[in-house]
Amino acid sequence: MNPFYHDTHVHLDLYKNSSDIIHEINEKKSYTISVTNLPILYDKAVSKHLDSKYVRFALGIHPELVGKFPEQIPFFYKKILDCRYIGEIGLDFTGENISYKDLQLEVFKKTIEICNLCGGKILSIHSRGATKEVIEIIGSEFNGKIILHWFSGNMTDIERAVQNGYYFSVNLDMFNTAKGRKIINKLPIERILLESDGPFTKSFRKAYNIFSIDKAIRELGNIKSIEIEKVNMLLKRNFQTLLN
Repeated sequence: MNPFYHDTHVHLDLYKNSSDIIHEINEKKSYTISVTNLPILYDKAVSKHLDSKYVRFALGIHPELVGKFPEQIPFFYKKILDCRYIGEIGLDFTGENISYKDLQLEVFKKTIEICNLCGGKILSIHSRGATKEVIEIIGSEFNGKIILHWFSGNMTDIERAVQNGYYFSVNLDMFNTAKGRKIINKLPIERILLESDGPFTKSFRKAYNIFSIDKAIRELGNIKSIEIEKVNMLLKRNFQTLLN
C-alpha cells in the first residue's frame, strides 16, 4: 500500500516558495490543511494560490497574536461563517502570552460558540499551557471536528479529549522527545493524524519535504507496534472520518 500523505497543520504561507510547495503537494497527492495566524494572512494566502484538490487554507487567529492585533478579531468572527477549516486558534498561557489571558479566553469562547452554531467546521487548536481550559471550553457536544495540534497535556487531559471525540495531530518533533513519544503512545491510534507544523518544527524549518512524513509514519508504527501498511490504512481512515 502506498503511503497516505496528509498534513493537518502547516503554515504554507510562511514559506517563501509556497507556490512550489503546493505544486509538489498536488503532484504527491498529499491532503493538506494550511493554517493561518491572522485573517489578513488568510486573505493573502487564498488570493495568491489557486484552489487545489489537495490544499485547503484554514482561517486563523493565533492566541499569541490576539493581544498584538486586536483589530483583526471582528474580521475573524465575520469570516468564520464562510470557512469550513478554522485554525490556528486556541489558548497559550505560557510566557508573556499570559498577560492577555482574558482576551484569549474571550476570543476562543466566542469562536467555539460561533463554530458550534454553524456546525460542520474542522478546527486545528493550539493548547500550550492551557489544555484543561481548551477542553472545558469546547466540551463534549461540539458540532464539528476538533484536532488538538501538538498536544502536550497530561493523561487526564488525554482521557477527556478522547471521550469528547477529539483528534490529535502529531509531528516529528514529538517523536524525537521522550515526552512526545509518551504522549503518542497513550493516544488511541484511531484518533491520530499527522502534521508537520512547518516551518516551526526542526524537520520542516528550512524546507518543506513531503517525504519527511514517511519518517513520522514509520515512527508511529514503531511506537504502536503496527506494520507500516496498517498504519497507512488507519491514517487514511482517520482522515476520511475527519472530513466526513
